[in-house]
Amino acid sequence: MKHKKLESLALYNTNPESKAYVVEVSLDDYSELFNGWDASPLRRKDLEPELMDYLEQAATEIPIREKLELCFYMPKEKRDLDKEFKSITSVMNNFKVVLSTIHKQLSHNYRRLAIYIIISLIFLSAAYLLRNVTHISLFINIMIEGFFIGGWFLLWEAFSLFFFDTHETRVRQKFFNRFLISDIYFKDTKE
Repeated sequence: MKHKKLESLALYNTNPESKAYVVEVSLDDYSELFNGWDASPLRRKDLEPELMDYLEQAATEIPIREKLELCFYMPKEKRDLDKEFKSITSVMNNFKVVLSTIHKQLSHNYRRLAIYIIISLIFLSAAYLLRNVTHISLFINIMIEGFFIGGWFLLWEAFSLFFFDTHETRVRQKFFNRFLISDIYFKDTKE
């Protein structure tokens, strides 16, 4: 496992000045950064989905405690400082939008978690209270069993939501928070 991690880290250069891992992307034009189907102004354009996948993959391979930089290589004759500034702003805006979506997803998950726990406790309490009734009909007995099953099922769903689904979303949030504090810059294409 450790060997695979070292192999993954060897794929990325490090900036000797900042000691940060550099995620390098080679471009022929500024438009390659953005989704071709998105007609929004540059500052609001979505990143190219394949680029976003690549950045997320790189974020998972580089340990979260390590610094990260994004370097976009562009042919020298096509470099334009104004377009670079706008592109960097757009990339950062895109990361903020993804973080906003993640925040909404986490809020939704926490609401569902609270609802599952409350309903589970109501079902389980009702089942335990009804079980102590001395004369129980067949229908009440079936209802009690249903309350037990439903209560434990909802409690498991809450457990699963918190420890599995929400955990993955929080990890993704950490990756994008790291992108927000990362340096993003353009350089001339390597020869």
